[in-house]
Amino acid sequence: MGLAHVQFETIHPFLDGNGRIGRLLITLLVEHWKLLDQPLLYLSLAFKQRQQEYYARLAAVRSDGDWEGWTTFFLECVREAADDGVRIARDLHALIGRDRARIISHERSTVAAIRLLESLPVHPVITVPRATTLLGITAPTARKAVDLLETLDVLRETTGKRRDRVYAYHEYMQILTSGET
Repeated sequence: MGLAHVQFETIHPFLDGNGRIGRLLITLLVEHWKLLDQPLLYLSLAFKQRQQEYYARLAAVRSDGDWEGWTTFFLECVREAADDGVRIARDLHALIGRDRARIISHERSTVAAIRLLESLPVHPVITVPRATTLLGITAPTARKAVDLLETLDVLRETTGKRRDRVYAYHEYMQILTSGET
């Protein structure tokens, strides 16, 4: 994967988007070679955090043929990305567990609210109509579930509107995007 990435970046075949496509190539190769069950290895963040070294290593391959230096750097980034993935998975698991316990212990807890929480990792941005469809419940029941999760600060309204409101599982999203500044 690392060798294919550096070769693609060296060829630089497009006027724009070579970096994004080169990073996507890594993900596609992981999937194609069935190295992981899901695309959980996010190397872009590791490259971004070590951006100067990333460019220096790419340049060293082109100018000096330093494949070993590139390979070592690439594997360090793979390790960092894997460690980040494990940390993020643990943090998300802990968050969902805490939120589930808060919902269950609340006096207005409902099965719909618990089911809504369970659907949020796949649908972290939601509306009441979407919750109605996802859970196969009535709109008033979905509204109550959303209201409870908003009261508990699990969901936050993002539009500021009175109608057609959109809610986000904000802390979940923050964990997913941690380090992406």
